Amino acid sequence: MINPTKASYSMAPTMVACALAGLLTDWFFSARQRSQRLLLAGGIGLIIGLSVNFRLPNLVLASGYGLFFLVAFLRSRKTELFLQGALFAVLFVVGATPTLVANAINAGSPFATTYGGIDVTPPDFSFGVVWQYVADMQFVLLVLAGAWTVWMWRSNRSDGMNRIAFVTAGNLLLNMAFFMSHPIFTPYYTIPIAMLSLWSLLFASLTPAEAVDDSRLGQAAIA
Repeated sequence: MINPTKASYSMAPTMVACALAGLLTDWFFSARQRSQRLLLAGGIGLIIGLSVNFRLPNLVLASGYGLFFLVAFLRSRKTELFLQGALFAVLFVVGATPTLVANAINAGSPFATTYGGIDVTPPDFSFGVVWQYVADMQFVLLVLAGAWTVWMWRSNRSDGMNRIAFVTAGNLLLNMAFFMSHPIFTPYYTIPIAMLSLWSLLFASLTPAEAVDDSRLGQAAIA
């Protein structure tokens, strides 16, 4: 069996992290109490942070959530949103601490890596690399996630589902921009974001999220 999740030892635990993060994402946008939303925001950040220890590029999985919290807070200026985003960021860093410590020991700085050669080449858009993704099974999963996101957004079934669609869309776009501008291709690079997106969308579709009116969670940010 040819399975891209078997192409690297890092993929199996990453798949578990994506499923858990997808479940917590649905719970976060359907939670009715502020304390629950705060804890769930931190939980999502912690799980994605832990996934960075499995493979460093997993840090890009947090981009869609960061975008949501930033845009929602700037539009609503609510303290609740600021606290949720702050706890998400703090626990993301806490989860990634083993990698940061290892980098400090082995590379001299928490923000430097031991990667070398082509892995540290600056982003460079190439139609050749993009075509490799288009011709690979990864692209099918990305298209499925993208189509599902558009459907969920246009269906307008609930505020919670719209917010999940916003997070998923941002995550997909930012991750695809990152990996498709990377000078190398592997058959599993975009599998984590595809699976995080699909799990989030699946849980949201099975249990439609309905956030309470008093939080709104930056509804104007995704209107």
